Amino acid sequence: MTTQLIIHATRKYETLKSILQTLSLRLSYSKEDFCIGAKKVSSAVHPMVCFCQHQLDELNNKKITYGKYGIAFSTDWALQNRISPVLYIDGKSLAAKGLATLLRARRNKEKVIPKRLRLPIMEIKCFTKNVRGYNSYLKKDNFDFKNENEWRYVPRKSDIGGNLISQKQTTYLKNPDRYNKKLLSYPLKFKISDIKMIFVAKDSQIKKLSNDFSIDSDKIIVSTWKT
Repeated sequence: MTTQLIIHATRKYETLKSILQTLSLRLSYSKEDFCIGAKKVSSAVHPMVCFCQHQLDELNNKKITYGKYGIAFSTDWALQNRISPVLYIDGKSLAAKGLATLLRARRNKEKVIPKRLRLPIMEIKCFTKNVRGYNSYLKKDNFDFKNENEWRYVPRKSDIGGNLISQKQTTYLKNPDRYNKKLLSYPLKFKISDIKMIFVAKDSQIKKLSNDFSIDSDKIIVSTWKT
């Protein structure tokens, strides 16, 4: 099959069950570094829900970083919910240098960037990622991020009660629970009918999920990707 799926992966069966019970995906702040070569230009956190896009027939032995469980949606559903593919850029490219210049100007105390442009610059930054770099989740250098085919849901400030869409990592790491608790009331919601497929780690979990959530068992399969 060549069905394109937008997959939210997770490590734990209990987390998958919680997602189905609440019919929602929880926002959390994600640590994101942006570099020009070896020089770090930005070290921030942004609120998001992460997905990866893959064809169903390519998942066998595919490397998916964040767990053996997953819930998959259609590309149409993703676009309707302002979920967008990440913009991968090489750290030495003109695009990277241009964004770095904008980020530095945004931090400039002389306020050379008009106030009305400060938020749009950060909105672009939230969807931008280096092609390769340090993966803090795996603690691995020179990680190939582009291979993840990442899509992101990043809320507008108005979607999260005016909370921040960007914060310095150093500030966030002093009390990450405080910042993430502010997002609990603003999950990304969906309906059972929006689900294209569910991925589990064991055959025995298929019948259990099907019965517990009244989901067609044909939509639930054992994942064959690598983690």
